[in-house]
Amino acid sequence: MSDSANNHGDYIGLLYEKVDIYNGAEKYLASISVEPHAAVVVYAAHFCQSEIQNGGLLQFFWNNTGVLAPEALEGFRVIGMPRLAAVLERAMAKLGEPYPRERDDRWDALLVASGFDEDALKVIFEGTESLYLKFVNATEGLDFRSSDEQIWDLTDNENGGFVRAANQYLDSQPLM
Repeated sequence: MSDSANNHGDYIGLLYEKVDIYNGAEKYLASISVEPHAAVVVYAAHFCQSEIQNGGLLQFFWNNTGVLAPEALEGFRVIGMPRLAAVLERAMAKLGEPYPRERDDRWDALLVASGFDEDALKVIFEGTESLYLKFVNATEGLDFRSSDEQIWDLTDNENGGFVRAANQYLDSQPLM
């Protein structure tokens, strides 16, 4: 455990109840607007890497946490993880510009990016398996798996690893 005065885990805990990722982009942006920016971008990077560690980029984009991708990207950059940021940025670019913060818009963007036409998507989405597994099948051509592996490695190794980099960054910031 870090001896950092501004341990990133402390800020995650403080912001967890304050940041609203579940009720759309507008409420999310309003909830972060009153918090210290440095803490917000580390919070976003933390949840981004946690989701990707748990289930990959598709899970991150598919879940509500995908709303915070732009702040996560900034977070990785400011804590000194530019290679990880570059992998995330390439994955985000597959969803179009501007990045779709609303969950339904991200789902639509994933399907557009899949390259499948409407008829092929109808076939994929028939049946009784879970909606998420249907998205897994529809987006397999986006090659998120290789990006996931890069992110897993970079989270552990770039700039001493995520936790160390986040703590060092927060130690340099005047927060709360």
